[in-house]
Amino acid sequence: MPTSVEIVRRFRRLRALVVGDVMLDTYIEGAATRLCGEGPAPVVRKENERRAAGGAANTAANLRALGASVMLVGVVGCDQGATLLRETLRELDVDDAWLIEDHDASTLRKTRVLADGQLLARVDEGETRTHIARCEPLLIDAMGRSASQCDVIVVSDYCYGVLSDTVIARLAQLRARYGIPLVVDSKALERFAGAGATIVTPNALEASLLVGHTGSPAPPLDLIEMRHAGQRILALLDTEHVALTMAADGALLLSRDGGIVHIPAYPVAQAHEIGAGDSFAAGLALGLAAGAPLDEAGRLGMDTASIAITKRWTAVATRREL
Repeated sequence: MPTSVEIVRRFRRLRALVVGDVMLDTYIEGAATRLCGEGPAPVVRKENERRAAGGAANTAANLRALGASVMLVGVVGCDQGATLLRETLRELDVDDAWLIEDHDASTLRKTRVLADGQLLARVDEGETRTHIARCEPLLIDAMGRSASQCDVIVVSDYCYGVLSDTVIARLAQLRARYGIPLVVDSKALERFAGAGATIVTPNALEASLLVGHTGSPAPPLDLIEMRHAGQRILALLDTEHVALTMAADGALLLSRDGGIVHIPAYPVAQAHEIGAGDSFAAGLALGLAAGAPLDEAGRLGMDTASIAITKRWTAVATRREL
């Protein structure tokens, strides 16, 4: 059996297709020294602004940083957000040629305002959902052309419309045709019930909501309760495995054959969890594509996320770090 190091070295030979909601993450940082006279809010004197790939683009950035070649399929507008996102992707060595432009759509963008390191506000912009029907033929064509060249497909669904019923049905067909791993990271997993996924990666809240529980599970999580939720998900969805991520409590891997593995998380003094799920999905996906057994692929996903959350902003883990 190959060692973990040998598995990670194989990442450089892999090609990944990412399908999902691409976004531009912007961080505005500064110092707050007084309150605004117009209302009870601090005045932030801007000192720095940085951009990062967000959403499915962050998943693609993680895959590329781990060594894989990436084809990123998503929808952007013909606007400044798209220009900045493309520039950001190129800086990360992620191919932006597969992105589909729609003149009536506006690129998804999340702007976070921080004062003295503390998050004050997040401003969300962009709209792609209402224009997806027109983009579907192009999405289907791009997925078909790229999947034939890939070793793994990763879905990054933030519910902004790219993963329509038609696109999901096409993913199921591609998974059946090429037999490559299909990793689904979605905030609406019930829509992928018939996708034939290799593995789905809900977090604790998403898993609880999917199985009908109300309220947000509070740490430390009850592993028995999480195990029951994972087993219910296996019964609800056509997926071989579930990787239930639980932040500081690690991840729980459940398989249709009854196998259960708990992977502890590394303690991190100050975790920056934006995009942690994208990092986990990237490491897990490449582990599976490289031939690692489920438990080892899950550990690689956890290691990838554990590295990424030690960094500020929307961040990635590199192959050398892993």
